[in-house]
Amino acid sequence: MSNTECPQSRRAELFVRADLPTPSQKRRTAVESRLQQLQCTGAIETFETTVWEKRVPVADEGCPERGRYEEFLEWATEAGASLAPFFDTRLCYSWETGEKRTELVMPALCLALYEDDELVQAAPFARGGTPHSIEECLDDLEAGRAPMPAGAANISTAD
Repeated sequence: MSNTECPQSRRAELFVRADLPTPSQKRRTAVESRLQQLQCTGAIETFETTVWEKRVPVADEGCPERGRYEEFLEWATEAGASLAPFFDTRLCYSWETGEKRTELVMPALCLALYEDDELVQAAPFARGGTPHSIEECLDDLEAGRAPMPAGAANISTAD
């Protein structure tokens, strides 16, 4: 979608871990409440909540969490942003196999915004060393500020 086109639809998807501690459960409820308000005001057409695993094997290319991470990583790269430290990898021991493996650790909450089914922002993220939260993303939507689509960042590199 070019920068001059208006999106036909905007939707949000909130990803949450199944095993949230109480403070994160309260945050989830608060984020879902804000998404509901944004839907009522027309800032988003719809939203849904998806439960994902706390961590998944990096080598498991078929798991949905890994696919979402790849999608978010592509957006972050094109937008000049970083998903670290919100998504992380660590060496874990498998009780099932007795082997160590590298696993991708998912954030407790993550928000994805889509315009016409194109990912235009994932939160949390960092840009220029500054973290940007889900709440800041919701603030932008509430204020009528458009999310930054991939490819919109001006990135320069030193020679």
